[in-house]
Amino acid sequence: MYLTNLVKLPAFCIGPDALSEFPKAAANLGKRFAVIGGKQAMAVGMPKLTRILQRLPFEYSTYWYGKDCTLENAKMLAKELPPVDFIVGMGGGKAIDTAKLTADLKGLPIISIPTLVSNCAPITALSVLYTSTGAFDSFRFYNAPPACTIIDLSLVMTAPAEYFRAGICDAMSKYHESTFSARNDVLGTSMDHMSYLGITLARTCWDPLKMFGEQALHDWKLQICSPAVELCTRSIIISAGLVSLLADDNYNCAVAHSVCYGLQSIPRIEQEFLHGDLVAYGLLVQLCLDGQLEEADSFRTFLKSLGVKVTLSEMGIPTSSAYLNDVLDIAVSGPDMQHIPYPVTKEQLYQAMELVESLPSERRASLV
Repeated sequence: MYLTNLVKLPAFCIGPDALSEFPKAAANLGKRFAVIGGKQAMAVGMPKLTRILQRLPFEYSTYWYGKDCTLENAKMLAKELPPVDFIVGMGGGKAIDTAKLTADLKGLPIISIPTLVSNCAPITALSVLYTSTGAFDSFRFYNAPPACTIIDLSLVMTAPAEYFRAGICDAMSKYHESTFSARNDVLGTSMDHMSYLGITLARTCWDPLKMFGEQALHDWKLQICSPAVELCTRSIIISAGLVSLLADDNYNCAVAHSVCYGLQSIPRIEQEFLHGDLVAYGLLVQLCLDGQLEEADSFRTFLKSLGVKVTLSEMGIPTSSAYLNDVLDIAVSGPDMQHIPYPVTKEQLYQAMELVESLPSERRASLV
């Protein structure tokens, strides 16, 4: 979603040696830049970028993003940076979101260089902000996406396969969440054309990943940069990112992400589980809540083929309503639940969680 009516579609390049396009991508931005990223990400990415920039008149310095994407971290970085023409975000979603936030605070353009294929953050015009304890805080939206997103497959494939798996899970939620949240809106009247485009594109976040996700994950583990890997990478970053950019924020997330943020309020869950894996569980909850039991069964089977834990019990989370009370409070009151086709109570959400625990199951009536 954009803050203005001036729509800027994202520029991107993808390929086994896409980072070599950096000088062209930066040509109109200036010669001085700061890299904000994860420690491991910069350890992997900076040597290659340094080789590419040899004998070119660029000046740059590197900064750790600070573990979480918080407003405090971005403000500290904004004060610490020397005079620069643009910022480079390098790493996973939290690192790049922090770089985007810092660039916004400084009024600077940004180039994003993901070193993980775990979400669409490298190409979107927003950051997900967290509290100092690691819990979800809020969203921050920008006027434009990064000036360029460079997806170097040889670079991202150095990351552990579980991050790629989490990216598959996170991207697939776009289809069901966007169509669910837009269900009661009539095209051409209460839903704008840009949102219509975004929601229509959301199918490209589901079909390719359902068809080729298992093969792509297998190839990733063998370090084979196959067509399946590239197609799924495109779906995770580009397709999901375009949905985020084009569709109004009302249609970008729903129950799946709200459940994820609720679970992340449990301290050890934030530490032990990746965002995309929790979103996958949240999507199972959403499908059960909505009475789509056959789709939930099918998605559960797919997730298990990827090695994702599909129940609270498998995650080691107590399933009592008393233990989950705070999780349910956060989930039903979150911003992603403000535009869904019907009201959802804590009791209904808990019943959906109970259904997920018992899948695969017989077809049952909707909970609403």
